[in-house]
Amino acid sequence: MKRLTIALFLALLAGAGLAPQASAALTAREIRIGDHPGFVRVVVDFTGGRVEPGEIVASDPNPFADGFVRLPLTRRGVRTTADAVREHGVFARIAQTSGRRITIRLTGADRRFKYVGYFAQHTPERLVIDLLKSRPPTAAAEITRGRGGCLRLTDHTVTRDRVLAEGRERNLFEHSLVVRLRRTGGRIHRQKAETAFQRQWTTDFAYPPARRQTGTLEAVALSAKDGTLDCLVQVRVRFGGR
Repeated sequence: MKRLTIALFLALLAGAGLAPQASAALTAREIRIGDHPGFVRVVVDFTGGRVEPGEIVASDPNPFADGFVRLPLTRRGVRTTADAVREHGVFARIAQTSGRRITIRLTGADRRFKYVGYFAQHTPERLVIDLLKSRPPTAAAEITRGRGGCLRLTDHTVTRDRVLAEGRERNLFEHSLVVRLRRTGGRIHRQKAETAFQRQWTTDFAYPPARRQTGTLEAVALSAKDGTLDCLVQVRVRFGGR
């Protein structure tokens, strides 16, 4: 009698459209690409659940050398139905590498991008991936305050042979950052690691001789987890010459 009552109850639920549903698998549905002054943004739309922070660990986080980025997402049952997209100089596709993993694969021209950063947004669910451009930033792409104040660049001076800069830091891993002077084409000309003290950081270093050129002065922190971008400030500068 009890079994019959339960069966009748479930049948009534089904008739009312209220029957229990199996949880949907996290599924990558669509890829979108947009161009911005300092970066190209790739957005992957998901259904069937939330993308959690620990599920993505980049296996190829440095796009400068070869133009490739690999971002595996691991979860039991995860899948993809998204078509590949090629826009704004980026080819984005998602490979089903197992029943527990999909891999987001991004390809761009060598040396066009210097960092990759990513974060999840919800309602609707999506993964946002930013490819930071290597060449000196335009005025619209300069950043003097990183996301959430993670880094700030408050002052800087670049002479014909020396870099001086200072700023503030908030909640970086071990309060560590690297200050880099990049050439016109994006290559690192000189860099120096620094550690903030009481949320303040300063740097002072000489750099090798170079022809007079426009470059980038940046302070950057990379993720201790997988080497992707954690925080960045950057400005356009002139350096080198006699």
